[in-house]
Amino acid sequence: MSLLHLNENLGLNPLKTIYPVSLGCAKNRVDTEIMLGLLSQAGWEVVDTPTEAALLLVNTCGFIAPASQESIDTILELAAYKQTDPDKRLVVTGCLAQRYHQELPALVPEVDAWIGVNDFPRIVSILAELDQGQGSLTICQGRRYNYTDLLPRRRTTPFYRAYLKIAEGCSHRCTYCTIPQIRGPFRSRPLDVILQEARTLTAHGVIELTLIAQDTTFYGLDRGHRSQLPELLRGLGQLPGLRWLRLLYSHPARITSELLAVMAEHPQICPYLDIPIQHVNDRLLQHMGRGYSQKVIRETIARIRQVLPQAALRTSVIVGFPGETEAQFTELCQMVEQLGFDHLGVFAFQSEDGTPASHYADQVSSRVARQRVRKLMALQGRLVKQRLRTLVGTVQEVLVEGLSPETELLLSGRLATQAPEVDGQVYITAGMGQIGQIQPVRITEAHTYDLVGELIDPPQKGILDKR
Repeated sequence: MSLLHLNENLGLNPLKTIYPVSLGCAKNRVDTEIMLGLLSQAGWEVVDTPTEAALLLVNTCGFIAPASQESIDTILELAAYKQTDPDKRLVVTGCLAQRYHQELPALVPEVDAWIGVNDFPRIVSILAELDQGQGSLTICQGRRYNYTDLLPRRRTTPFYRAYLKIAEGCSHRCTYCTIPQIRGPFRSRPLDVILQEARTLTAHGVIELTLIAQDTTFYGLDRGHRSQLPELLRGLGQLPGLRWLRLLYSHPARITSELLAVMAEHPQICPYLDIPIQHVNDRLLQHMGRGYSQKVIRETIARIRQVLPQAALRTSVIVGFPGETEAQFTELCQMVEQLGFDHLGVFAFQSEDGTPASHYADQVSSRVARQRVRKLMALQGRLVKQRLRTLVGTVQEVLVEGLSPETELLLSGRLATQAPEVDGQVYITAGMGQIGQIQPVRITEAHTYDLVGELIDPPQKGILDKR
């Protein structure tokens, strides 16, 4: 995901131009936005192409092998620009830099600085060190960082929405995951700092906030408290101008009655929960180190359906985990059908160095794992299309986001039950819409993951007309 920003390109200091690329999750994106904010304060300007830039900045993902490979490919692609302009700086930050900081400098000598996940707030001073001509730098040993203070932030999302990181790191010990090694233990941000940042964002026109952490339901537990997520949601629910507040990455065993009650009480909180279950077979869940059983999953979903019957549920699962039999995969498929998830991510198991699961016996072949991904996604596609058909003929509130990425002949937007960047969309074929406004849309068609509809009761100013 390349973060490009249009500039007038008038009066720019060519020695302080930056081309940023942010890879991976939304949590990584927030780190990128912090770096851009700090650099902007120091006089740097974002440009649209690598050719224009004095600084090439890549914030990497190193969670699993495909993400690491994408990061390496991006680094090498940008390194090629240094062949024609050796004065360019290439700086690599993020999870890949942190995870492999001992190996990568020798393998990719074109990189001028490798900056870890705890050191990126020092980006400006690190660049100053580079200017002193000390050679390449590897800075990946900083103290655990946690956004305890408000830092400048240049958002890369549209003006009407933003991600709000409420914690850093993870204290779970899933046997397949490298995040605790890379990011360290779970560290909650101070509640008052989060609320202050949220007030700043909404004051600048943000109407949709998406809360992110490795496990949002763990918020506050690292400080010896019970979960403070309900308290945080109550505070955020009082913000003027905030229309949609969404939770991502919630642990199945921590969806409490109090949390659901708060969600039901505040209309700004989207009826949406992202609950990665990873599997349903008890033996595999134990080997994954997930800390819950299939019974807990069933009880959690039932409790959600009772308190928030209109809620959309997103989950993710891993297929091809070591020892997964055909019968266990079938059990997973049956549960997916029974529980009726609105959004599903299916991932083939990746054996990652340094994780217990990489040493497990009975590794499933990648061919079988890919087949299971395709089979489960085909099942999910049929199930979702059936559920979306029930919306045809209804009027739904849609956040209009602008021209469709598929074709400029359509507008697109999202329901409150569709998270940005990961879920389906509503394609708008008729009516006048204003970007960043929530407007009523009559649904006319349902496809596998997306909906089609027509705007009604359009605004009279600042409009896009699609008929």
